[in-house]
Amino acid sequence: MNNESQPVESGSAGAPAPNLIQRVTMAFMSPGKLGEALRLNSPWFWALAIVAIVGVVMVMITPDEMFQQMVDAQRGGRAQPEGQPQMAVSTMRYIGAATGLVGAFIAAAVIAGVLYLIFNVIFGQSEINYKQHIAAVSHSWWILVVGNILTFVMQYAKGDATIRLGLGLLLADAPSSFIGHFMNGVTLFGLWTAVALGVVESGLSGGKTAPGKAATAVVVLYLVFAAISAALQGLGG
Repeated sequence: MNNESQPVESGSAGAPAPNLIQRVTMAFMSPGKLGEALRLNSPWFWALAIVAIVGVVMVMITPDEMFQQMVDAQRGGRAQPEGQPQMAVSTMRYIGAATGLVGAFIAAAVIAGVLYLIFNVIFGQSEINYKQHIAAVSHSWWILVVGNILTFVMQYAKGDATIRLGLGLLLADAPSSFIGHFMNGVTLFGLWTAVALGVVESGLSGGKTAPGKAATAVVVLYLVFAAISAALQGLGG
């Protein structure tokens, strides 16, 4: 685990490494420069931990009615099967919060591993280490967090937990098929995060992997994960 309060390496121009706020800003404004900064020093824990904590807070403050809508949407809008007791919303909320907290770290670790496979093994960027990949994921996810917050505000204002900022806007009802779940899972901020993460990875490579090539690879990975998630939701439904 990184201690971000410790002295860090300086950049090539002698400037101190950027702090957390500066790195998060770079994820939005200049992801290539963020990648270059993470080549020299790659703190990741607090960037990822705050992302996970924001997710937990959002779960805990979601009104009961909206939370139930989210659960129903996961079942494709179908009612609870007969013979299965309706789990209390409060119980589902705590389960969701705990799963989100732990799941953020697991998901980041898995995605960093896949990025290692893509960029180190396939693209041959052997100088990039696993810690740098997970740092790239942790900082890029701040874009997704902003998207989630904006989506939550819209959902809260309209009292509709099924609103999505992406292809899900084209759906008239809650998704009930693979295509529906896939469209619901591909969001504007998700695509932005994928593109930014690809550009960060290009910066990590020192420009050896072109930003366009790196971004394309991560966007394809994002769409593959969206497809897997859609298939699992269809099975769960």
